[in-house]
Amino acid sequence: MNSTVSPAAGRTGRPAAPRAAGLLSAVLLAGAVGCGSGDATAPPDLSAPPTNVRWQPFQGVPLPRTDQGPRAETDGAATGFEQTPTGAGVAAMVHAVRLAIADDGQWSNIVAREVVPSAAKDEWAVNRVQVSISGPADPVYAPRLLGYRITEYTEQRAQVDVYSEYSDSSKAVNHTTVEWFAQDWRLRLPDSGATTRPIDPVGELPSDTVKLEAPK
Repeated sequence: MNSTVSPAAGRTGRPAAPRAAGLLSAVLLAGAVGCGSGDATAPPDLSAPPTNVRWQPFQGVPLPRTDQGPRAETDGAATGFEQTPTGAGVAAMVHAVRLAIADDGQWSNIVAREVVPSAAKDEWAVNRVQVSISGPADPVYAPRLLGYRITEYTEQRAQVDVYSEYSDSSKAVNHTTVEWFAQDWRLRLPDSGATTRPIDPVGELPSDTVKLEAPK
């Protein structure tokens, strides 16, 4: 005698298999959505201040040393910055000032260790040879660091505005770029054909500036 096996039916008389398949699809979809949301990472905190800040003079100008860098200083060159927004901010401050006020015996080592290789770096070195700085920075022109503001950030490149005050109480912002090169943050000098101004006068610091004021 032949027998026929029919799919199990629910109370409505519909086969249970399609309903089970639909339920399984919903469960898998919910699981996929849940996994995706768990993989999201929080954006980096561009306003996190450096920790354990100390100030050490360089050419008569106080520069910061923090837990985020610099960790070493060799022949005037400061190196060893943390690959974070805070490390980038501190590096921008330190590199910009050291490069500007280094004396004749320091600048070549500083430009070699703190600046990204480029045509702009080579041009800067050619021009620097024609200038002589033999002593500490003149207090009239020496900058007093006030803080920094990161305007763009990735793990490989950061745009950092560095704020300073001068002896006449005027303030200025130095628009800098640092790049992660040779396992450290280094300064990238602007190309000679750049149309943007590297330094601008300012009245007040933006509210989101990371305050890092050097002692007077």
